[in-house]
Amino acid sequence: MISDPRLHGKSREEVVEEIRVYLTRIERRRKRFQATSQNQLREVRTRVVEAVAAGLAHEEAAAAAGYQPATVSKWVAKHRTAVRPVDLATARHRLDKIRQRQRSMAAAELRISRKAKLVVRRAIAVEFTAEEFAGITTYNLEAVERWFTAVRNRLEQTRRRRELASVRRGKANRPPQELSPAEYARWLARETQRRRAVLQRYGMRPRRKKPAPPPEGNRLRLKSPGRRRHRRK
Repeated sequence: MISDPRLHGKSREEVVEEIRVYLTRIERRRKRFQATSQNQLREVRTRVVEAVAAGLAHEEAAAAAGYQPATVSKWVAKHRTAVRPVDLATARHRLDKIRQRQRSMAAAELRISRKAKLVVRRAIAVEFTAEEFAGITTYNLEAVERWFTAVRNRLEQTRRRRELASVRRGKANRPPQELSPAEYARWLARETQRRRAVLQRYGMRPRRKKPAPPPEGNRLRLKSPGRRRHRRK
């Protein structure tokens, strides 16, 4: 069972070491998974050749096993030893079992990659490079760099939303207690300038406040035009 490395209350070196251990365990799982896949591939080749010898077309055997027809043709051409003769129903049943096993293995491989992706955010927090990440897990460096870029983009979007919410709603922008009128005026000017700088950074403008409505007594009553009356001549 892989333990999840935490960031709370630990130094950067401790977290980096935990991430290395975590990724090493993922790499060992991937090795075992790849070894199992290689062993099963030999069985798949035999079952496909048996199905073709039983009368199944190359295209149907390829679709049942989850491979390309050209690959099945190569397997049949390179298979020099005789296979055990089986009937067509048995051959199809064996190919169906192989297809189900491949689906379960694909789901298992996806779970392993998801576990690796969960560590990317912690790796970025402690400045763990994508090259070292790919070197330990044996994942493709381009794929790992895409993971890192996606997490950085999500973090940037989260920071942007929080910063804009803080500016627009005024959260955590309350002035310190016991300020003199002059200090409060300076603080208010700095806060206004900070809001404008944040909005300008993201290409936005501060919202204009609606003018306050006039008091009830000073409102003018506008007469509706109504119907025009024609004077009689």
